[in-house]
Amino acid sequence: MRTGSLSGHIFVHELLQGHEARAYENLRMTPRLFLKPRDVLINKGLLKDTTNLTCTEQLAIFLHALGHGVSNRVLSEHFHHSGETISRHFNAVLKAVVSLKREYINLPQNDLQVHPHVRHNKIFYPYFKHVFRAIDRTHIHALVRKNKATQYRNRKRWISQNVMAACSFDLQFPYVVVGWEGSTADMKVLRWMVESWGFSVPEGKYYLVDFGYANTDKFLAPYCSHRYHLSEFLNLGRGNRYSSPNELFNHRHA
Repeated sequence: MRTGSLSGHIFVHELLQGHEARAYENLRMTPRLFLKPRDVLINKGLLKDTTNLTCTEQLAIFLHALGHGVSNRVLSEHFHHSGETISRHFNAVLKAVVSLKREYINLPQNDLQVHPHVRHNKIFYPYFKHVFRAIDRTHIHALVRKNKATQYRNRKRWISQNVMAACSFDLQFPYVVVGWEGSTADMKVLRWMVESWGFSVPEGKYYLVDFGYANTDKFLAPYCSHRYHLSEFLNLGRGNRYSSPNELFNHRHA
C-alpha cells in the first residue's frame, strides 16, 4: 500500500542533511540537536536498528508525532510503513525516553528563600513573601469511549480531561496531574494529589490557587464576589481603581 518513491529512511536523511529550518519544521529540532538524544538512546542500548527502521527514523517518527499531533495513519503515509510498525516503534521510543527521566529530570529543591520575582517587586513584597508557587487547572480535549463520555464532559459541555499543574516563578512545572475526568471538581484533584501522591508544601509557605480551590493555610485563594481576572482590571483610570481592599488583593493575587 505504501509504495511511494520517497521512503521514510530517505525522507529523514534529506531532513538531516538539508536546510536546518526544514528539519525544525518537521521534527521540532535542528539536525545537530536531533543527533544528541539519538546517540544517547543508542549508546545506552535503549534503541536498536531493525530490519526495516534505523534508530534515526524511529526517533524521527516519534518526534514528528509529538510535534504535530498526527494520527497513526498519517505517519504511515508519511514514512511509508504499516500502522502496526509505526505504533510498535513509537511505543518503543516512548519507553526508551521515559526510562531516562531520573537521569535528566531533576525536581527543584524546596528553596525557602523569597523568590527574586517577589522580593524585588513592591507590588508583591512583602505581602506575598511566603508564596511558594501557584497551582491552576486547565481542560484538555479528550477522546473517550461513548460509555465514558458523561464523566468526561465538563461544565462547558465538551469532552475533556482535567489537568492540574503547579508552576514556579521560574516558569517551571514541577508537578503535573493528568487523566482526571472533565467533570471532576478541581479541589478533588488537589486533595488526591496531597493525600495519595505525596504532594507537600514547605512549612511556612503556601501556594496561590484560584476560586476552584479551598482557602487554607497552605493554599491561598482570592476573595469571592470580587473582581479577580486580569482582564477585568484593564482600561481603568488611575483614580479610584479598586472598590475595596479585597479587590486590590485579588488583582495582586491574579
